[in-house]
Amino acid sequence: MNATPTAFLEIEHKFVVKRDFNRDALFTGCRALAPEREKALTVTDTYYVPPGQADCIYRHRIDKEIQQLTLKSRGGDNEVRTEINLDLGASRSQSDAVEAWMGVIGALPGHGIVKEIRVFDFPDCEVVYYEAIHKTKQICCVEFEAKYADSEEEGLAILQRYEEQLGFDATQREKVNLFDLLVTAQS
Repeated sequence: MNATPTAFLEIEHKFVVKRDFNRDALFTGCRALAPEREKALTVTDTYYVPPGQADCIYRHRIDKEIQQLTLKSRGGDNEVRTEINLDLGASRSQSDAVEAWMGVIGALPGHGIVKEIRVFDFPDCEVVYYEAIHKTKQICCVEFEAKYADSEEEGLAILQRYEEQLGFDATQREKVNLFDLLVTAQS
């Protein structure tokens, strides 16, 4: 695969919704747009904050389909940010190795977030509803993430198209990343 200018960018809008949000209406709306596939997963993310680098964060993600170590930029608006994923293979957990690595670079402790997600995959966008928990704090979100966009502008146009079709207003999106919403808000 040739790297595009957006190969290591995440172009995404997150909407925090109330616990009584009508997710069934969202699911019905997504199905009406004919996704390539729909899936439900439990995802465990462990976040590590490197010392002296407030502008980035590491995430170790495990679910039944993937396992990744990700570097994400952090701070400011999370609409467009760096995201570099390393595939660790789903066959066995690499949690011990990731924790040892993070210990060497001084990024311990890890902060776990568990998410119950419903994903609707479209050719150019991923729409995800999730309920996330960290310790006693819970949050529900809908995310729109552009896929395979050749530019930031194209990615943002993709988001706008899906958001409008599903009744979301980009001016109401959350600008803070999930880690900071759930973890640092508790500290």
